[in-house]
Amino acid sequence: MAKPTAEQLAKINQKALVSLTDEQVNVFQARIIGTKRIEKYMMKVTPNFLRKMADQVKEGVALLVDHPWQKWDALSFPYGRTFDSKIVEEGGELELYGDHYMAKGLEANGISTDQLAIGIDAGTIFDTSAGFVSTKHTCSICGGDYFRGSECSHMRGQEYEGKECLVLADDGYIMENSIVFDGGYEGAGITRGSLSTKPHAEADDQQQTEYEPLPLDAKSLNGDGRVFYFFSNKGGMNAFVSKQHQTLEQAKIQAEGDDTVTEEQKAALAAAQTQATALAAANGVLGQIRVALGVENDADIQAKLTALSAQAADGAAYKVKVTEQACGAGVRALGDAFNVEAMKTALSHLPVSEIEKINATYEAQAQAALGGGGRHTEGDNLDLPAGAANGTPPANAQANGAQKTPEQLREAAKAEARASLSKTGYGGIMKEAK
Repeated sequence: MAKPTAEQLAKINQKALVSLTDEQVNVFQARIIGTKRIEKYMMKVTPNFLRKMADQVKEGVALLVDHPWQKWDALSFPYGRTFDSKIVEEGGELELYGDHYMAKGLEANGISTDQLAIGIDAGTIFDTSAGFVSTKHTCSICGGDYFRGSECSHMRGQEYEGKECLVLADDGYIMENSIVFDGGYEGAGITRGSLSTKPHAEADDQQQTEYEPLPLDAKSLNGDGRVFYFFSNKGGMNAFVSKQHQTLEQAKIQAEGDDTVTEEQKAALAAAQTQATALAAANGVLGQIRVALGVENDADIQAKLTALSAQAADGAAYKVKVTEQACGAGVRALGDAFNVEAMKTALSHLPVSEIEKINATYEAQAQAALGGGGRHTEGDNLDLPAGAANGTPPANAQANGAQKTPEQLREAAKAEARASLSKTGYGGIMKEAK
């Protein structure tokens, strides 16, 4: 680890009770916390709170190992202390950096500052975790106290008119910064169990306050209003509160049986519960819609639906066109035996590909019945198929050498149409030829 510069040593000696030399201490810098969105709890530390923490780090907070105080009955031995700080803008967010120092040759609980220094230099100890308390929790949507149902009915992580609700930690204090790593001593790593504020030496019959992880749906902090956070770049965020906290549902139940709660507050809690439930369901539905549409973001859903609507309109128009063509061909092929309206109803239940097949069948039969092209006129001369003038049935151009009469062609068209229409249950709508 580095030796302190003359300027750093002067700041360190303002904290020390006896003057230290640059040979007696090691120094290092660590990023402690910043204003970026903290995903797990959908919250942010405000610049105002970050500046307050920067002042406290400059004054000096303890450097611990693995937040031992969170167990409450464990001995919290500081292995070092902060002595300076700075706030740096990175990627549009503010980050708090703290300068730490450790006196050489200190040892407690089987861990020495020299061992820690070697681990830091070797890169095997590389993560620090800030322990801090927030006392002011502001809703990013309405600006009210997030944990007071009378002031705020929004739910963290939900969107309101396109803006996400976040809990803004706007005041509090930083308690310490911990080195966290696996191995080296018993109990290494962040503890996630319930906490107790009862000190080790305290009598058993004294009152004990239990702490537990903060649920994401909590909407009240009835204790002292504090939330304890252990924040690590690698381990993420862990929050603990007194068991006196309430979830939104619990607050609603209590309010309904409390005569001191106004009807307006009860209504606000009920509305918050309804809205939270609806939004949770909506988020689940939106996730399914994103998967079905093949988009990644909610913002892309509208554009995708607009494109699909345009395609659907084009498809509907084309289906109407093909249906009209099929019915027209059917009339030419079968004459009065063809029921146009019933056929349109039947075709409406078929996909376009089936309607196209029926249209092709009727068109082929119509052309064959009319001699391959229907009636053609040029002045007063009728362009009729050979033999048509003396009543001889025209040859079937579609028959590939197998001659059929128009009556046979009509029956064949009917049979094929019935086969296609039977899929929709309309196979019996065809009229018999008169």
